[in-house]
Amino acid sequence: MVKGKDSDLLQAIFNEVQVLKKTFTQQNERRVGRAEFAKLLNIEPETLDARIREGRYTKPHKDGRKSYWLNSYVQSVVLDI
Repeated sequence: MVKGKDSDLLQAIFNEVQVLKKTFTQQNERRVGRAEFAKLLNIEPETLDARIREGRYTKPHKDGRKSYWLNSYVQSVVLDI
């Protein structure tokens, strides 16, 4: 049977592996820009901006001046329409 300290160590290792797995998945996921996101929703980019301000969609991630959403989020929004 695993003792207290060993159990804590195993849990810490497991948690770290889960964080690394999530980070790795996000790094390999395709980025979707504003124009493409709007096109997939069949709306104008300005309408997308308004819906973001309303809180209907999450704000984009930033990479310098570039704004993007992860493809998994975009697909979940498109499928919920």
